[in-house]
Amino acid sequence: RNTSCLRIWVQSLLFSIMMTTYLHDFRAAWRRKKILIGKSKLHYFNFSDIVSKSPGIRYITENLIKKLSKQEQLSSVQSLNLCLSKAGGKKFKFIEKLEKCDHLLVLNLNNNMIEKIEKLDKQLKLRELSLSYNRIRKIEGLEHMVNLQNLMLAGNYIEHIPAWVGKKLRSLRVLSLKQNNITLLQDISKLKSLKELTSLILTDNPLASLPHYRQYVIYHLRSLNYLDGQPITFQERQEAHDRFHLEELENLENELERKKKEIQLLEQKQSKTMENVKSQEQLNKSLQLEHQQQKNSCKKLEREVETKNELVCLN
Repeated sequence: RNTSCLRIWVQSLLFSIMMTTYLHDFRAAWRRKKILIGKSKLHYFNFSDIVSKSPGIRYITENLIKKLSKQEQLSSVQSLNLCLSKAGGKKFKFIEKLEKCDHLLVLNLNNNMIEKIEKLDKQLKLRELSLSYNRIRKIEGLEHMVNLQNLMLAGNYIEHIPAWVGKKLRSLRVLSLKQNNITLLQDISKLKSLKELTSLILTDNPLASLPHYRQYVIYHLRSLNYLDGQPITFQERQEAHDRFHLEELENLENELERKKKEIQLLEQKQSKTMENVKSQEQLNKSLQLEHQQQKNSCKKLEREVETKNELVCLN
């Protein structure tokens, strides 16, 4: 009887875990616009499809790394492929057990369920990192990868490019952010300082449908040779320059005017502060003078009291 109860409890627990996973995938499908309402058709996402595509969780272990890399020493591993097929099967949700792989050059974690880029602190020599088709929402945990050349983050839920990418990942040559949720063209300017960047992929992002998107990117990232898999032509560079050069000059002039106004305001504040300081100095002098007068008056009164006391004593 106890065994039967335990079996029922375990089955209930597994069902609860499965339902949580299914609901997560359903929400993800909604966010990624898998459920679409068209002008003429209403497309429903079949719940049975979600069930059939909801894998279990698999964990990265040292034994698995040794098996896949065919290396007994983790410090000897230079390339590691942890990419799983898009079809069913268990998938990795956490990046772990890679601390001892400190000579790793290539790491592939495509087609998993990873939600956060983490625990890659020891991968200082990494040159290629693939994390496409996961559940990542934020670019993080890569600030130390000064040797990283290829970064693949397609098919995630990333909304912004952080400013540190252009400052820290100076060796970056290829960056794929295809099929994410990036909406602002201003995020592109954060990559300006990446002088080695020759290929950028941003297709299937909201910003890719904005007017003059391609010209904007070509103008601001002048080291690029390929944008969205298409070579950049001399004519495109010229058109981008013609369109945005004058606009950039106007922006610089507006920025200069704004700076001048800020300087004027600061000078006015400084002038008021100096006036307040002078006023305070005058007040201090006045108080000091009054204090000195009070002291002198007090001393005078003391002398008068002493004189009167002497007269009283004589009488």
